[in-house]
Amino acid sequence: MRKYIISAFLVLSFSGISLAQDIGIKIAPALSHITAIKNSQVSREGTAVKLLLGAFVDIPFKENYFFSGGVNYASKSSYFRTAATGTTAIEEYAHEYVQVPLLLKLYTNEIALDVKLFFNFGLVPEVRLNTLNKSTSRNTPVVTDWADFDLAGNFGGGIERSIGVNTRIFTALNYNLGFLNQVKANEKAFGEIGIKSNLISLEFGIKF
Repeated sequence: MRKYIISAFLVLSFSGISLAQDIGIKIAPALSHITAIKNSQVSREGTAVKLLLGAFVDIPFKENYFFSGGVNYASKSSYFRTAATGTTAIEEYAHEYVQVPLLLKLYTNEIALDVKLFFNFGLVPEVRLNTLNKSTSRNTPVVTDWADFDLAGNFGGGIERSIGVNTRIFTALNYNLGFLNQVKANEKAFGEIGIKSNLISLEFGIKF
């Protein structure tokens, strides 16, 4: 079922892109970290450097107002420390997601010749493709199953410059704040573990 959902997302996204005037691609180094919830025995251990790739479409509906949608591939990490019954463990899991950003993008008037600022916010549904356990401290993983779906809130902004009649380049900083607990099942010794996934991305892209 998950494969069919992902395929539908891709078809819808690229169908929209092919019919629109403002289309683009982007690449971003990203910092992935978690927020621990529900359990004081879990704490964030660190931040991992990851990658985001995407294609998008900006659809105007009012001057300087755009709906922005598309599809991203995003890698993330759940990197945390657990402590229970006198035992401490460091766990790291590498995840791969398909994201479908649904954003409102607002542009300023030109702040310099051919240069505008923009701000965006909205929701980012995500479907998990794969998870790799990279932990080495324990034979049995603390988290035994991960959620297949996540929903994040997005806010950020950037700067865009025209380099031709229909070509623009941009850079943007975006923050994705996970809303849902990504732990479906874990070892009983640790109680009920809750982890939310967050991503900070520095994006570079081009629009046509």
